[in-house]
Amino acid sequence: MKKKKGFVFIETLVVTAILTISLLVSYSTYSALIIKEKGRITYNDSAYLYRTYYLEKFLKNFDLYTIRNYIEESITLNGKEIKRGYSKIGCSGEIFPPGTNHNLGTCESLINNLHVENLYLTYKDLGYLQNCKDWEGECAIFATLDEGMAEYLKTIGGASKTSAESSQSGYRIIAEYKEKKDGTKCDSEEECHTFYSTVSIGDIDGK
Repeated sequence: MKKKKGFVFIETLVVTAILTISLLVSYSTYSALIIKEKGRITYNDSAYLYRTYYLEKFLKNFDLYTIRNYIEESITLNGKEIKRGYSKIGCSGEIFPPGTNHNLGTCESLINNLHVENLYLTYKDLGYLQNCKDWEGECAIFATLDEGMAEYLKTIGGASKTSAESSQSGYRIIAEYKEKKDGTKCDSEEECHTFYSTVSIGDIDGK
């Protein structure tokens, strides 16, 4: 009888261990699905794609050539020379030439009304970023962005293996939006939700 009780105890331990492992695996899978779903909701939602497309059509009428040149510049980061890789777009004289203050005002109004937090110009093909893990080498410049934006850039993809290949692909605008769940402007950081979207802008020629 004692041997039988011992066997039942061991059997119970084995079953408990198997159930525990199964639950851990199920939880890990569920967590991964939740993370992907959150990404799906905040990345390239149709409403934000439309906003970004509208911004792209507006900005493409003006001088993005100067901002494009910033992308091509080499900078020193962590003691190494790397290509800048992206440039921030703002409503400034770099885009709008003297005497076009009405366009500057329209730009500022768009940025405010569409709840744009940040707007960037970068390469169309960002495939090489998919191999970035520690944000070193060619990827280092993107560590200067906030983590959410950097992770979003890695999802865009493409065929390029290096930033040099990316520079042959044309350009894209990437927008970061911040607003409440109901679509109104944030009053505080705690109630803000961040959304990302991008549209291709093609080539940018000098004027």
